[in-house]
Amino acid sequence: MVMANRRVFAPSDIFSVVQGANALWLASANTKATHMLPPLVFEPYFRPQVWGATRLQRLLGKPLPPGDRFGESWEVSAHPLHVSRVAEGPFAGASLTQLWDLHRREFLGLRSHERSDWPQRSRFPLLVKLLDCHEPLSVQVHPDDQAAGELLGEPNGKTEAWVVLHAEPGSRIYAGLKEGVCRGDLEQHLDQGDVTDCLHSFEPRSGDGLLIEAGTVHAVGGGVLMVEVQQTSDATFRLFDWNRISSDGHPRELHRSQSLRSIHFDIGPVSPIQLAPCRCETCHDEDLLLSCDYFSLSRVNLRNSIRSLDEEPLALWLVMSGQTDLSSDATGYDRSFVAGETVLIPGHSRGLRWSADQATLLRVEPKTEAIR
Repeated sequence: MVMANRRVFAPSDIFSVVQGANALWLASANTKATHMLPPLVFEPYFRPQVWGATRLQRLLGKPLPPGDRFGESWEVSAHPLHVSRVAEGPFAGASLTQLWDLHRREFLGLRSHERSDWPQRSRFPLLVKLLDCHEPLSVQVHPDDQAAGELLGEPNGKTEAWVVLHAEPGSRIYAGLKEGVCRGDLEQHLDQGDVTDCLHSFEPRSGDGLLIEAGTVHAVGGGVLMVEVQQTSDATFRLFDWNRISSDGHPRELHRSQSLRSIHFDIGPVSPIQLAPCRCETCHDEDLLLSCDYFSLSRVNLRNSIRSLDEEPLALWLVMSGQTDLSSDATGYDRSFVAGETVLIPGHSRGLRWSADQATLLRVEPKTEAIR
């Protein structure tokens, strides 16, 4: 008789489930009464990748497990591959999906009389990662919403954005096809075993922002540490992998036909967005870095200054450099954040403020169109 594989729960697993359920029940009562959620910090999930290394720990202080190459730190996620759990505070142990389902209105900061335009059966719309691209990532493409449904049966595709935190001299980012490259040109180079001549590339700098719309051919050539903000999806079609042999002695699987069906050949070269550096000694400087149908990214510089968060929409905040304090006189919340840390601040929170001697933050605001 063949026995089905069953997961064996360790005592620590059961404790985490019970702890999360208790936290959710106790904190939910207070949240419903006050119509407010506190700032939410989640436990990061470290994902091994053949192209990763250890810079998430060396440069950002992430507590990586020993003995593997880690390419990704999932900071905030409701994707089935990993659903984030709250790390601290009254909701410690509760999952993002549980909170989103139970407290949608509180996430959005809606009053009792206000309507929501966000579909009720949707999942949290964005996934925020930190990427250590130590070695080249494959040349790949993400499907748009329509192609993801047709090819994978998934609810949405994957538009994403990158913000470079650190780039080694000589590193490359590949984004979009060169002007004039058509499907026939790309297929010819695939047959010849190298597509590099078809790809637009540039040497990245710290602070570069880049919007990679679904259907854009792209890759990272190694030596880059960056933030990735994306639709909640893991839909990726690998077009070319630099003829690399993985640890099992075989090439990684390619997805040529799906890639060619997903590529938008009208998307040409994609260039980075570089904001001017902040040189003031005392200021609060905020600039829109990029925006698309699914989210917007803004850079916030704090120099011996305070930035109030009163009555703002739901946003994710990631510290790109420096150290900053998030506090509230009204609730007593007070926590320091350092480079690489992320916090979700629910909509229309009252009394919260950032303060710092010198820090740069990334503000990520989801848009209604991101919800599926």
